Amino acid sequence: METMPEKQKDPSVVNATDEPQFYDQGRGWDTDWRLRLEASERKAWWVAGTACVLAVILGIGLACLAPFKTTVPYVFAIDRATGNVELVSAADDRTVLGYQELLDKHWTQKYVIARESYSYRLLQADYDQVLAMSTDEIGRDYASLFDGVHARDKQLGSGIEWRVNVLSVTVHNDAIGLKATVRFEKQVKRTDAHSLEPPQYFIATVSYEYRHTMKGQEKDLIQNPLGYKVTGYRVDAEIGTITLPTSVLSMVEKK
Repeated sequence: METMPEKQKDPSVVNATDEPQFYDQGRGWDTDWRLRLEASERKAWWVAGTACVLAVILGIGLACLAPFKTTVPYVFAIDRATGNVELVSAADDRTVLGYQELLDKHWTQKYVIARESYSYRLLQADYDQVLAMSTDEIGRDYASLFDGVHARDKQLGSGIEWRVNVLSVTVHNDAIGLKATVRFEKQVKRTDAHSLEPPQYFIATVSYEYRHTMKGQEKDLIQNPLGYKVTGYRVDAEIGTITLPTSVLSMVEKK
């Protein structure tokens, strides 16, 4: 007796006996999908959390480095008289410029400004400053400018001011001692006209030394606590610059 071939099962048809298995498979797929979704979310949160931690660490690192940030500018100065361009270096802790050199330049600049400026209202303060920073011989030479009928203050009075601006200070040593070369400009201002004449350019050659002492009047020690003393002083007009008016040129100190 021949047997009839068995009918192939139609996958789209669910028999009553297969219903529990069908639902079990559906629940298994849903569970698997939820597990995959949760794993993906956990991974996304882990990546986001790691990025936040790195961002915080980076911010803290930048905040710690901020105090060490230093900007050193390169400044070029143009000589208005000659048109020459020179590099003006900035001094900071990374340069080889020592504090002693800075002190030398500071006191030299202070001395030249006090000696070459003229303001009737500030004359006594400048006069005392120059004497406090000069040796006896240099001090007498300076004081003589205010003696007699041709005294500077009598010639200029309160109607004229000399305004000084130091352009550069160079210090150097030689076999004799410490020296400085100061380039500065001087402008004449007439107080009644409230106008400035064109600047004139000069070069001061200064020799100096330090005489450390705690003796003397308090006002002198305050003005010159380190004992900076000028031992030689000469001023020359810079070649090629405009000459001062005749009435003022006669008052420029010549050594």
